[in-house]
Amino acid sequence: MSLTLKRVFMAAFGLLGALALWPCLLGIQYLQPRFPSYLVYALAQGACLGAVFGAFFSSFEGVIVSSRSKAFKGLLFGALAGALAGAIGVLAGQLFLFAAGSILWKSASQRNSLGLAVSTGLAWAIVGLFVALIEGLRSRSSRELLVGLTGGLLGGVIGGAGLSALSFLFPQSELSLLAGLALFGLALSLSYSLFENRFSAGSFILLNGPLKGKEYYLLSKALRIGSAPDCDIVLKGYPEVEPLHAIVRQSGTKLVISAEKAGARVLLNDEPPAGRSLRPEDVLAIGKAKLIYGYFA
Repeated sequence: MSLTLKRVFMAAFGLLGALALWPCLLGIQYLQPRFPSYLVYALAQGACLGAVFGAFFSSFEGVIVSSRSKAFKGLLFGALAGALAGAIGVLAGQLFLFAAGSILWKSASQRNSLGLAVSTGLAWAIVGLFVALIEGLRSRSSRELLVGLTGGLLGGVIGGAGLSALSFLFPQSELSLLAGLALFGLALSLSYSLFENRFSAGSFILLNGPLKGKEYYLLSKALRIGSAPDCDIVLKGYPEVEPLHAIVRQSGTKLVISAEKAGARVLLNDEPPAGRSLRPEDVLAIGKAKLIYGYFA
């Protein structure tokens, strides 16, 4: 999958997240009078938003590598971590309103309107940041965390501001809520994909077989390749590929590949790797699968 196509898919996931979340938030708004306090109501909204977007974003990588188990595990982890992130974001926004509200907005009406809108926007921005960090936390990858930090910060601020502004300007409009959620999902997904390419240590593109054209970024210190569903590059359907066939390891600025099973076919430019580091345009053979390494626009 090319970088452009992956960004399109990620944007589509952001929009699907918005569509899935919209009726949930409408239901919470409908039940608002039954909540014991505004804080509990806001926490329910934040947890719901974080859980849905967290589930969609964390399952994306599993979908891309065609691994159902990886996508399902990512979905569960993302939903739980996202719900926690949503609650933290809302608490931070309310703390900001409590601490700075009387300084920035003198009257109670201003604090309850514009002040609340700003604090809500801040809350959604923090939620976006935490949601983008989930995959890095799950994979324990410093590069993935850096992608989440930069992409989540940019996307969270843009999406959070847009979502809050539309809710403030059109408080009774169900469509404005949907538009705000769509903006939030698009801003977060596109910002994340923008920095994913910048902070990777290159990528592999499959040159043959059923997954021909798929691209895999190197964002972790150890990239596992094999037919098992928990691998980072899942070569399902390729002959002579072991469940865990090989691992690409980052050692400083070098990338070195090694077979994980005696006799497993691993060739670098049609020769045994013998500890050589990968260079752009190198072709890697894993069983009958062939991948090219490099930095692709």
